[in-house]
Amino acid sequence: MRYVIPLFLIASLNTHTASAQTPRTAALQKALRNLVVAQEQYFVGHGTYTTDVAALGMFHGAPAPDSIWVQVINAGGRSWNGRAIHAAARDKSCVIYVGYKTDLPSAPVTDRDSVPATKEGLPVCDRM
Repeated sequence: MRYVIPLFLIASLNTHTASAQTPRTAALQKALRNLVVAQEQYFVGHGTYTTDVAALGMFHGAPAPDSIWVQVINAGGRSWNGRAIHAAARDKSCVIYVGYKTDLPSAPVTDRDSVPATKEGLPVCDRM
């Protein structure tokens, strides 16, 4: 039942979103929450996580209409981490991890401000 925990976590993340955040930050965080759902669905069927966003149904070969790019950096049997960037702010990012940080080669941090992801399933972002 490992996949149930992050899905409940996603519901609580919507209430955690700060009202002062930019629309771009909110869109990137939403993309990462969607990535969590896609990864958990993949995990249920395959028993592992994947770095292949096409296998997750999140890449269709055409540019995203919202200019958001999502990437899974590392993935394995127990953990994964990912990042999202916006075309209008390529030097800034949001990052997330699920599972155990000790399974990852390095702790996930944002591109510009080096903000670390400290809580599982909680996206963190650079100042936008």
